[in-house]
Amino acid sequence: MKKYILFSLYLIPVVILIGFVAHFSINVPIDDEWRLAPLFEKIAQGNITFNDFWALHSNHRIVFPKIIISLLAFASRWNINYPLCLSIGLAGLTFIATYKLGSLQAKNGDNLWHLANILTCILVFSLVQHENWLWGFQLAWFLVNLCFVSAVNVLVSNNNFSPKIRISLAAIFCFIASFSLAQGLLSWLVAIPAVMALEGKIVHKKIKLIVWMLLFVATCAIYSIDYHPSRKTSIISLLNKPLVVIDYFLSLLGSPIVRSPGVSALVGLLIFASFIFFVGHFGRKITENRDALPWLLIGLFSVLSSLFITVGRAEFGAIQAIESSRYTTNSILLLIALVQLGQLFVRGKIAIINRNYKFIYRGLAGLLIGIIIVNYQQAIAQTSSALLYKQGAQNCLQLINYLEPSDFFKNSPESCLRVLSKKTWLVREGAAILDRIGWRKFAKNVEFIANPEKVYGYLDKPPTGEKSFKAAGWAILPENLQQPNIVLLSVGNKQAFFANAYVNLDSPDIAKILQSQLYNNARWAVDVSDRDLSIAQTEIKAWVYNPVDNQFVQLRGG
Repeated sequence: MKKYILFSLYLIPVVILIGFVAHFSINVPIDDEWRLAPLFEKIAQGNITFNDFWALHSNHRIVFPKIIISLLAFASRWNINYPLCLSIGLAGLTFIATYKLGSLQAKNGDNLWHLANILTCILVFSLVQHENWLWGFQLAWFLVNLCFVSAVNVLVSNNNFSPKIRISLAAIFCFIASFSLAQGLLSWLVAIPAVMALEGKIVHKKIKLIVWMLLFVATCAIYSIDYHPSRKTSIISLLNKPLVVIDYFLSLLGSPIVRSPGVSALVGLLIFASFIFFVGHFGRKITENRDALPWLLIGLFSVLSSLFITVGRAEFGAIQAIESSRYTTNSILLLIALVQLGQLFVRGKIAIINRNYKFIYRGLAGLLIGIIIVNYQQAIAQTSSALLYKQGAQNCLQLINYLEPSDFFKNSPESCLRVLSKKTWLVREGAAILDRIGWRKFAKNVEFIANPEKVYGYLDKPPTGEKSFKAAGWAILPENLQQPNIVLLSVGNKQAFFANAYVNLDSPDIAKILQSQLYNNARWAVDVSDRDLSIAQTEIKAWVYNPVDNQFVQLRGG
């Protein structure tokens, strides 16, 4: 019975994550993924070269993520759900690696050991990383974490492999991490204590260290070939704003726990101070505390990676560290290290003298689980509010052949194209590529129905004589379970659209009149600027797309 209960406790975070991804994932490329479309076209045409994989992405060489995503794209006609599943798989392997590291401890298998590992499992699969879980391009973060933890695992595990083989395997993991994200280069430096801890004579240890450092230097030299980053950070300007840098760094460390300005920095300070304490406690006699070595290295890697991110992003302010949940995948490694180091601490000599330490540890573990549950609720709420916009963007992409290159679609915060990427030209170019290689079906030869027999909604008459106005109304797809996510606006007799609106406002009156709960959120509204309109054309029409009949149906009124 105990085994079944423990298995269930380990399984619950995984099941919750799978359900979360299955419910909220939208099969549409987002942001940086659009930059991969030209790469796919070159592969499809047989014109690909190594330089296409080698080219910088921002300041990173993401060679291995490009290869992996390309393989998945061609296997699935670029179904975004494939990389999402792989991200979950990479996280699962990372947990298995941490579990194996925990198994090296002398007193594994008791309740305290399982508590630490269940907490580790919850953190690895935490929904606080929701941005990465739902964005296939971000599998690089999970890949880097897996590579570093695996490198440490190989180096510290007492297995049948010789030290040479273990160093070789660890070097391969660090090499993959280096060419997945720039902070992967740090894995070489952080792993040095584990290399030095390998068994052997002092002379042999020095040789291993020299070989390891030569491999690191060689990797850096390869990395620097034709390295011309598009965005450069001024270290001097950062030094002139030390408080901004410190605030960003601490907020980054605290973001997996709480995501609030000021509070995140205080929590980050507490987390960082706790890690420094454990470094001092276990680091003085590391030969006597070999169980702590892998967790100290994992924590150090998280800290140095956070510093690396801080150097590149601090200019955007701490609010960016708090709002960007993708960075929590890195910060969570530090929490995992603290959970495991805390377990080792309460088993130590001090804890034997004072048994209250175990009670305190269990209390803190319970508090952390409670905080994570709150974060789950916040992640679900935040993702739910963004779901309609992503669904609207998916519809927007399908209809992109009918969307004008208007100022609205380029710059308006309500533009459905800008949900896909702020650089809407990337979306249009990427859509054209996907159309050419046959990976996506875009609406073509759509019939415009100006006078439908059924009522699909109304466009309220907007006020006139203003430089901007609010277009509003309601829209439905009668006798269809799937209701429209967006309304499209046109001018005059054009069979193309200059703006969109999201159908997401409360409409209990519509639902009551039409006697269906499907229409509870049938209202829509959008602000339109006169820059989007021609002076000579002032007649605005509103339309919904009926995918069943491949028709644009006009709403009444106007």
